[in-house]
Amino acid sequence: MTPIQQMLLGVGGKKKTYVDDVFSTYLYTGDSASTRTITTGVDTKTDGGMVWIKKRNSSTNSDHTLFHTGLGYNKNLSTNSDAAAASSSARFKEQLTTGFKIGSDGTVNDGHSGVGDTYSSWSFKNTKGFFDVVTYTGNGTSGRTVSHSLGSIPGMIIVKNYGGTNNWAVYHKGLPDGSGDVLRLNTDAAKVNSTGWWNDTDPTASVFTLGNDSEVNGNGDTYVAY
Repeated sequence: MTPIQQMLLGVGGKKKTYVDDVFSTYLYTGDSASTRTITTGVDTKTDGGMVWIKKRNSSTNSDHTLFHTGLGYNKNLSTNSDAAAASSSARFKEQLTTGFKIGSDGTVNDGHSGVGDTYSSWSFKNTKGFFDVVTYTGNGTSGRTVSHSLGSIPGMIIVKNYGGTNNWAVYHKGLPDGSGDVLRLNTDAAKVNSTGWWNDTDPTASVFTLGNDSEVNGNGDTYVAY
């Protein structure tokens, strides 16, 4: 077992949780099956989580495709696009206790003429101290807090308005001004410094704080935070 596989996410006499239990990088080749099970060994169904898929060998239909708890099995987001969540029953079918099910859409499972494209998938299980998926509705008010279940202070937060056309907003503790800075996941733009995103307030082990920018907190808009 490698050092990474031995890394503990929980200590203090609790049951040991290994990275392999809550995160997976899994490679596969497309076969265009209308329903296909990908077995990764990670349970993103019971406690929730997120699956991220990317075609590796072609620029055709090569969006980054994300599926997560609370979005709905037939909806997906693309981190390289500012588009709202798209519906496609041919992309994602179901989160499973041992992996996930996909359809025949080229972004996730193209087997074109028997020579399948190759894909990478990354599965993240909701786990204290590691990863959490949170959905919320914006209120347009600076200082609004959103609860999370991480149980520790997040080092990185990625937010998307999944009901509308907005950039992906990224907080990272390593940015020069921390909660005063924002990056956009879907663009190559430099960081922006403003209170409009994180309200110049660092996240805590139970909540993160938002400004009033529409990318993270538009009144009545629906959001997901990873």
